[in-house]
Amino acid sequence: MSDQPDSSLSEPDAPAPDPADETPPTRRVNEVSWWRYLLLLPVSWLARAWSATLRFEITEHEQTLLAYDEKPVILAVWHNRLFIVPEVQRRYRKHRKMVALISASKDGAWLAAFFKLVKINCVRGSSSWRGMQALREMLAARQEGADVGITPDGPRGPCYDLKPGVVLVARLSHAPVIMYSAKFHSAWRLHSWDRFYLPRPFSTVEINVRLLPGYASLGADGEQAVRELKRQMMEITDDH
Repeated sequence: MSDQPDSSLSEPDAPAPDPADETPPTRRVNEVSWWRYLLLLPVSWLARAWSATLRFEITEHEQTLLAYDEKPVILAVWHNRLFIVPEVQRRYRKHRKMVALISASKDGAWLAAFFKLVKINCVRGSSSWRGMQALREMLAARQEGADVGITPDGPRGPCYDLKPGVVLVARLSHAPVIMYSAKFHSAWRLHSWDRFYLPRPFSTVEINVRLLPGYASLGADGEQAVRELKRQMMEITDDH
């Protein structure tokens, strides 16, 4: 006698679940664990000491633009120049709070943790994930008096490919845009998608700044505004 049950007595197969009835898994924003956060502490101390050795060259006019504080602003800087952002804040905008837009990915978790250690708050999101929530959080932060920092070509590039997000934030917030870039007299370049700059200690960094009073100065059309903002950012960008 077979040990297998009689198929004629088997219960009918259960109907396949309706995908519409299933609750999609909640996707969480990536954060570094507490012990990895502790590992970043000496890195943040080193970065601060390293940045403090840099000699910034900036004209008096551009320094005035960079220190603008009549109202909260949008700060735009290319991704490959992120290293100097905390030091620029410390030297020229320490009187202002800033929230930086950082990807909600695992890589973004490390950068967000580092920024927190150097006293820069973060909003997590990008065009591919959590973009609308990040937009709402940035607008709310500005309403509370904070500047908003954005890398227009981040988080994955291509390098100098300005995404429309920064223009959208400018349009919805009616905020002035401070663009700044840097020419490094001596720096290492990483083999990353953006050829990230690491200025050598005690080297000279030329800071170039441009201030736009608001979205209206970029033109009425969205695509035109993106092109115009990129054009102006590239005018102050020197890779040589």
